[in-house]
Amino acid sequence: MIISAILFALLLGAFVFLVLPRGKGWQRAASATIFVVLIAVVYAGSIELLSRPKPLRLEWRDAKEAQVVSASLREGEGIYVWLQFDGASEPRSYILPWNMKTAQQLQTAMQEGQAKGTDVKMTMPSASSGLDDREPKFYAEPQQALPDKDYGAASPPVLVDRSGGPG
Repeated sequence: MIISAILFALLLGAFVFLVLPRGKGWQRAASATIFVVLIAVVYAGSIELLSRPKPLRLEWRDAKEAQVVSASLREGEGIYVWLQFDGASEPRSYILPWNMKTAQQLQTAMQEGQAKGTDVKMTMPSASSGLDDREPKFYAEPQQALPDKDYGAASPPVLVDRSGGPG
């Protein structure tokens, strides 16, 4: 994000200096001052944006689902979630618009996940769905099935004579 902001500022600065090479002294000084202010604003703005949760509708990744690492519900304001995508090294922060049905679905999934000892997942709306504004769905991941026992590798059964008499 910072690299793209710096690249934008440098390209804009190069354009301004190429457009105004024959400008008067005060015009060149004003354009240089505006360029320096623009760099400072872009840098400070990008740093500020890095700490804010991104609205889910602006997500460009085409992920089918994500693991909910944490969630915070603020009634009337929004639903804040930390999502971990498969293959990503760190979770990302998102905000969903406040919706009572979605909040209840998230709380239910978190309670079920805690009771089962499983993770909570969220299905992501498809980027190719265009104007499809269906809400994301939260669910507790089902418990993993226990591995099958390998009876063939076990030793033969031991037979016990319970008749009580010698044998």
